[in-house]
Amino acid sequence: MKFFRWSGLVVAPLAVVLTGYFVVETELSPTSALAASNSVTFPPLEQLEHYTTVRRGITREHTLTNPAALSALRAGQPVPTGTHMVLVDYQSDVLTRYLVAQKIGAGADQWEYQWFWPDRTVKADENVARCYSCHRSRQSEQFMFTLSGAISDDDPL
Repeated sequence: MKFFRWSGLVVAPLAVVLTGYFVVETELSPTSALAASNSVTFPPLEQLEHYTTVRRGITREHTLTNPAALSALRAGQPVPTGTHMVLVDYQSDVLTRYLVAQKIGAGADQWEYQWFWPDRTVKADENVARCYSCHRSRQSEQFMFTLSGAISDDDPL
């Protein structure tokens, strides 16, 4: 009987410590909201066309897409499946990252997002769930914040 009481005094605190370790470890690991594996690919930038630039303080964002997508947007049509929209993010004139949105299906809302480092590898510490939630507010503009720049001939490079 003494053995069971003594082992309980050792095992119970050990169980608490191990449980705490695994709970903390789970909370610190990446969640699916962070850059998750998805179907977004990094496009060949040389095949894309710059259509607008947004400036805010030290931030300068160039946006690019393919000519077929620009033609569709200017005609009031949805962009083709497979279209890439690329935001090239500069901070104080230094390339910081790329945000790539890719149309993955025929539905108007079928977009996936991925952040990439300047070397074009996935930037896994970005929360792509924020991209989805924010761009949903632009459903009537094909989920784009830069639709007016895409349909305009005035490119403020």
